[in-house]
Amino acid sequence: MKTHRASLMMGIFLFVVVALLPTWASARAMQKEQTLYVPAYSYIYHGNKEAKIKLTTTLSVRNTSRTESIRIVSVDYYDTDGKLLRSYVKEPVVMKPLQSLRYIVSLDDEEGGSGANFVLKWEADKAVDVPIIESIMLGTGSSYGFSFLTQGVPIE
Repeated sequence: MKTHRASLMMGIFLFVVVALLPTWASARAMQKEQTLYVPAYSYIYHGNKEAKIKLTTTLSVRNTSRTESIRIVSVDYYDTDGKLLRSYVKEPVVMKPLQSLRYIVSLDDEEGGSGANFVLKWEADKAVDVPIIESIMLGTGSSYGFSFLTQGVPIE
């Protein structure tokens, strides 16, 4: 009888865990500040001779909070060798709830190279839903077009 009851309880427990797992997995983290590394590419290579395809890069910053503002403290753009090329933010930028910002590296700007990246720091007065930080790269050729994106990864 005890074995049957224990098995039944374990079965119910596992059912509840499995049923709630998608909810737990989709729950977004709350943070008060973060520094993120975001891969970006000024160009990519193709063909046997490493021909370059130049890319336009857009760093997209999206405040996902419906109620709280966040501050973008810094957005720095680095080249393949880790050299700081430019800082996009001179003083903190306040983002209202659900607001989006963008920072663009133009098609003709190849200075970042194939290993360019952004380092972005944001903060808030209290813990908020973490913003979505992505880099979107677009390129075209004579008869084709393509796009891809990378996501920011917390480093601090």
